Amino acid sequence: MKKVVAVAVGAASLATVGFLFAGQASSDNGTLDVSGNTYAQAVQILRSQGYMVEFGGSVGGDVPQAQCVVESQKILPHGWVSVMLNCTKAAQAALPAANPNAPVVGGNGVTTVKATPVAPPPQELGPQPAPLSPQG
Repeated sequence: MKKVVAVAVGAASLATVGFLFAGQASSDNGTLDVSGNTYAQAVQILRSQGYMVEFGGSVGGDVPQAQCVVESQKILPHGWVSVMLNCTKAAQAALPAANPNAPVVGGNGVTTVKATPVAPPPQELGPQPAPLSPQG
């Protein structure tokens, strides 16, 4: 009887330790999803995160490769990401308009944010009122 209790206590202890030290379950493999970006943007983003990019093929030929839209990506071993491109004019129409003030991720992984101009504070119009004099 003592052996059964000891085995049960040991199993419960192991289960508790397993729950306490288990990692978070996630389907995210840590790679950025660059679908919908141009090939040039995707390469810049992935390289800034330490990945190497492999050209996985393309459809169409209406635009230069750098302007093709990433249609899908596949995670490969050893830090490689393969991207499939859509180089048709129809894919170009789906790209959002470029925002000149959008943050830019550099090759070293540093994000540069461009300043947004702010209007100067309003100035008063007309003469200043005379200071109040003490009555006495």
